[in-house]
Amino acid sequence: MSKPSLDYRLAQKLDLVGDPGFSPVAPFPTRNAPSPLGVFLSFIGQRPTRRQRRRQLETAAPAGDTHITLRADGEWHATGITLEPGDSAALHASGRLFLSRPLEVSISPRTCVWYRIDDGPIARLPAESGTVTATHGGQLRLQATLPGAFGSPNGETSSDNPPPPMSGEIHINISRGAGPQAPALPAGWHYYWRIGEGSIFHECADEGALCCHTQADVGIIKYPIEAALEDTLALNWAWRVDELPSNLPEHVQPTHDYLSIAVEFDNGLDLTYMWSSGLPVGTIFQCPLPWWDKRETHWVLRRPEDGLGQWLDESRSLRADYAAAIGGPLPNKVVAVWLIANSAFQSGRGLCRYRNIQLGDGQKTRTIFGS
Repeated sequence: MSKPSLDYRLAQKLDLVGDPGFSPVAPFPTRNAPSPLGVFLSFIGQRPTRRQRRRQLETAAPAGDTHITLRADGEWHATGITLEPGDSAALHASGRLFLSRPLEVSISPRTCVWYRIDDGPIARLPAESGTVTATHGGQLRLQATLPGAFGSPNGETSSDNPPPPMSGEIHINISRGAGPQAPALPAGWHYYWRIGEGSIFHECADEGALCCHTQADVGIIKYPIEAALEDTLALNWAWRVDELPSNLPEHVQPTHDYLSIAVEFDNGLDLTYMWSSGLPVGTIFQCPLPWWDKRETHWVLRRPEDGLGQWLDESRSLRADYAAAIGGPLPNKVVAVWLIANSAFQSGRGLCRYRNIQLGDGQKTRTIFGS
């Protein structure tokens, strides 16, 4: 692997990119990607656009029985509301957490409100408004922090990905009784606990497709499945992308808004196939986000001129792609298929659909979604 350029070393010091060192085959730091510093300058120039998007998304929370103000202090805050098993509470959130006010880098209540009952498992409010239903009795507790800030479902702060300092406030009004419900996922799928619940994915009303609509939020849904990583193992799917959440190259941290399908391997690594607005087809890069940079590799398959708004069929040989993109000892199995949508950084909108997602090895085809 070649040594990092001065440009890339500066980008690392600015926390624009992560550490791609786990991949023994990818030239440092990416393949075909433009300068991360140049992309960052373009990002700075789009501050007015981000500010306008944020203001358009701001809504006032309806009145509730209890009001809580949260700051990003890393603490769980008691609400004073005790729920018995089966009881529900409706939460409505407003406000903003800022990673950088001068650069207009912030996250919305759609991504940062977490809750638990006493010291039970953590969960994220799936949107600005949502319903908490208690599976066991205890007091409702809340925290405002980034997705990925926790090291386990038990609520410990991640030791290898602690959240950065943030300013701002999140205001939450709470009422007893059920409020809005997140759309149901197709059978077998679930949101990844590390990122939290969401309202991004749902089964489309027509077309036999799985729909994705993301704006100023982030979500990963997973379908657990085991398949030996043989030479013949392929991931097949069709997707239709109508709108991308970023109009800048997505390989630096503040522009890393994208849509993708991914496979997870039994060694803890994952490979994602994505659309890009600004990276050439064939670009391979490590995720620029902390924690993920040691686990996730992206492969650009499509750009807008390749068929935005059209259904496109894809087939990827997973063993060959792993060797080309990640390298090193091959894992034994695929253990899950993911769908990923991120629009939290720039508050843009992403729209896409998936159908006929399958894993096949030439002898047996297993349908993950579709007919």
